[in-house]
Amino acid sequence: MKSLLSLNKYLYKFRKYFFFGFFWIICTNVFLIISPKFIGAAIDEMKSDFDFSSITKHAILAILSSAASGFFLFKVRRSIIVASRLIEYDLKNDFYAHIQTLSLSFFKQTSTGDLMARATNDMNSVRNYFGPAIMYSINTVFRLVFTLSAMIAISPMLTLYALLPAPILSYSVYRIGQAVHKRTKVLQKRYADITSKVQENLSGIRVIKAYTREENEAEQFGVLNQKYYEQNLSLAKVQALFQTFTSGLLGISLIVMIWVGGGKVIHHEITIGEIAQFVIYLGVLTWPLISIGWVTNMVQRAAAAQKRINAIFEIAPEITDTPSCDRSISSLHGSIEFKHVSVAYPANPENPVLKQVSFSVPQGSKLAIIGATGSGKSSLVNLIPRFFDPTEGEILIDGISLKNIPLSVLRQHIGFVTQDHFLFSETIGKNIALGLQQNSLAEVETAAKQAAIYDDVMSFPAQFETMLGERGITLSGGQKQRTCIARALIRKPKILILDDALSAVDTNTESLILKQLDTATDGMTAIIISHRTSTVKNCDKILVLSEGEIAELGSHEELIEKDGLYAELYRKQLLEEELSSMD
Repeated sequence: MKSLLSLNKYLYKFRKYFFFGFFWIICTNVFLIISPKFIGAAIDEMKSDFDFSSITKHAILAILSSAASGFFLFKVRRSIIVASRLIEYDLKNDFYAHIQTLSLSFFKQTSTGDLMARATNDMNSVRNYFGPAIMYSINTVFRLVFTLSAMIAISPMLTLYALLPAPILSYSVYRIGQAVHKRTKVLQKRYADITSKVQENLSGIRVIKAYTREENEAEQFGVLNQKYYEQNLSLAKVQALFQTFTSGLLGISLIVMIWVGGGKVIHHEITIGEIAQFVIYLGVLTWPLISIGWVTNMVQRAAAAQKRINAIFEIAPEITDTPSCDRSISSLHGSIEFKHVSVAYPANPENPVLKQVSFSVPQGSKLAIIGATGSGKSSLVNLIPRFFDPTEGEILIDGISLKNIPLSVLRQHIGFVTQDHFLFSETIGKNIALGLQQNSLAEVETAAKQAAIYDDVMSFPAQFETMLGERGITLSGGQKQRTCIARALIRKPKILILDDALSAVDTNTESLILKQLDTATDGMTAIIISHRTSTVKNCDKILVLSEGEIAELGSHEELIEKDGLYAELYRKQLLEEELSSMD
């Protein structure tokens, strides 16, 4: 329950809605309590002199009271339920905004499905707490106070008999709360598991179909769904048991009240009309008392959900602007220097992926990075936009430590084409223009030409308005890579990073793109990661990484002359090209 205290700021923000909601609840219950009095008076009138006009008057007043109670109940819902929707809106915005600030390491450790479950199902649970749970809780309190006051005014002794099951009911509410909370925590974990599985399955549907794993995936989902179903059933059984138990207690109260009340009528201590009022009042209490279990379930669900949401809010971003950050920096030129940089991931701190790496890249020059898989190439370039910080050493741009450059300025001046070539479910034109606040079609077309994707786009019926499927599934691998390159180039960055960005294109297209890049990147500092020596041989310098260390550094000619790892790889790929051309 402590987790719900973090939501008090939202309660305070929308306090006006709740204030009016509570006021309308009071009005609702006042008229709800008045109505049975008119009914009781009408019954007593029938027993005495049967004055039809008086009976009609009491009946009309009872109807008007019930109508007024219904009207104010509508006002209650308009206030409190609307407030719950507004709070959900703000909470979702705050949650999403916070996620955007978190570092890449967080997303590597957290499943997308789990985050989706927190942002949807858990948010719904919190909304139900602010809406129905608070509304019915406050309504139950006021209804109990007003109804019991009216019952005591008729007969304190009869009220006492009617309340005999109350201690048992209170204890059962306490026990049901514990049982519901325990089951709810497990239920929300089961829901997160299902969401993660669905997200993973849809993202990898091509692989699943390629390996004919549809039945296997369906079976795995069925197992998760069965666990979710069983946990839901367990929770439903607890709720059903409580509702049945509560209804039974209220039934016993009614029987006792009629038995004792009948004796009082016989002895002329109360009237039949007052007994009728008592029966109606007990009926008025039935739903609030039964709803206690339902409300308890909602509150416990919300507490468990908010605990999961708070767990995300409590995670601070690892990469932020440091206190030494120079806010006066607004532009960069692009020279890069690594000084004794080492990187080790938290999962394996004893085996660094980069070891004492030092090199410099002058402004406007091109550096190629080549090396075997797992040699640390991507880890190295991910340091430049500060996706994470080095364990040791320092990185400088224009002679300024990265930590002294505002993150927004740093990343605005970097064009990064990552390995996964991610595209959004938008038009191809909007994907290219992603990095710009404002853009023109001419800018998009220029970037597309520089990335050698223009002709492909113009062959599509809708051209730059062509909608892409999820992750750009409607494009080929090479088309996705070139679209991502265009997206980086349109920003006219000072530093361009291509992380294996030409792996899915043929050699002819590669040559065309490299020729275009020579012109497009004029004045830019470019870092190109590739497995192909044909891609990197024209760069100013080539850095060869081996097991996280710099094995070789020099121009293509210098490294060939050195006859080391690069020369060996170059000869091997040259031979492969000659053999393939003979086929």
